Amino acid sequence: MPHPTWQGIHSVLITPFVDSGAIDIARFEALVGRNIATGADGVIVCGSTGEFYTMSVEERGQLFRSTVKVAAGRVPVIAGVSDLRTAVVLDLCRLAEKAGCDGILALPPIYAVPDEREIDHFYRGVAGASALPVMLYNSPRRIGVNLGPDQVARLADLPTVAAIKDSSGDIVQVTELCRRVGDRLRVFVGYETMIRASLAVGAVGVVAMAHQLSGRLVRAYYDACRANDRATADRLEPALFAIYRCFKVGSYYAGIKATMNALGQPVGDPREPLLPFSSAQTAKVAAILAEARVAETIKSLS
Repeated sequence: MPHPTWQGIHSVLITPFVDSGAIDIARFEALVGRNIATGADGVIVCGSTGEFYTMSVEERGQLFRSTVKVAAGRVPVIAGVSDLRTAVVLDLCRLAEKAGCDGILALPPIYAVPDEREIDHFYRGVAGASALPVMLYNSPRRIGVNLGPDQVARLADLPTVAAIKDSSGDIVQVTELCRRVGDRLRVFVGYETMIRASLAVGAVGVVAMAHQLSGRLVRAYYDACRANDRATADRLEPALFAIYRCFKVGSYYAGIKATMNALGQPVGDPREPLLPFSSAQTAKVAAILAEARVAETIKSLS
C-alpha cells in the first residue's frame, strides 16, 4: 500500500471540558470544523495538546469518532494512541481504525525510558496492530529518549510507518532526518516556530499547536515560508512567536487553553494534574498578546 501524502499544517486539537470535567463534545466538534475552515491540511485528535494522558480509552474512542464525523473526508484524521501500557496503545490503534481514522500518531513507550531495542520492538507492534499508516512521534523532553536518525531510518523499513513528528526542537536533527529518510517518510516538526527553518531543509509540514487559536495566521505564515515570501513571513512572525511565549508562561497545555480564552475563544480549563492559569499568569498572557498585537494581526487576515 502506498504511503499517504500528508503535508502542510496538521492541527493537533485541544479537548474542551465542561465544568463537571466531562468532554464538551459540541464545542470539540465545532473546533474541528473551525480548524478545517481556517486551512488545516489535517487534524490530530488525542495528541499531547489534547490531554490524552487524562482520558479513558472510551473517551478517546468517542473523540476519534467525532473527529471523523466532522472531517467527513475533507482532511486526514490522525489519532493519537500514546499510553503508558503497550496493550492499551495497540487497542487504541484498532479503535482508531474502526472509527475510520486515516492514521495514528504514537510516542515511544511513556515513562519507561526504553532503549533502542525496546523502542524498535514497540513500534513493530504498533505498525502491525492495524492497517493504518503510522506517524512516529519524537518528543525527547516529554519521554526522556530521542528517536535519532539512525533509529528512524530503521523504523522506516516497517511497511506502515509513513511519517515522523519531530519535536526535538533541533534543526540539525531535522536536517539529518530529511536527508536520511525524506524519500521514505513525511517529516513534520512539532512547533510552528520551526516552520521557516524546517521547510528550507526538506520537512513537509508541521504538527501545529497554535493553528486552532490563530488558524489564518498560521496558514498565511506557512504559505509565505513555503513560497519564500520573506516580507510576509517577517511581518507575521512576531505575532506567531508571541503566541508561543504565552504557552510558556505556565505549563504548556494549560497555556494553550489560557491563550485561547484570552483571545475570546472560550475552551475552558485543563484537566488535573494541570490547573487553570493564575490571575498573574493570565495577566502576563494578556500583556504578551497586546504587545505583539496578536489579535489585530489575526483579524487583519480574516
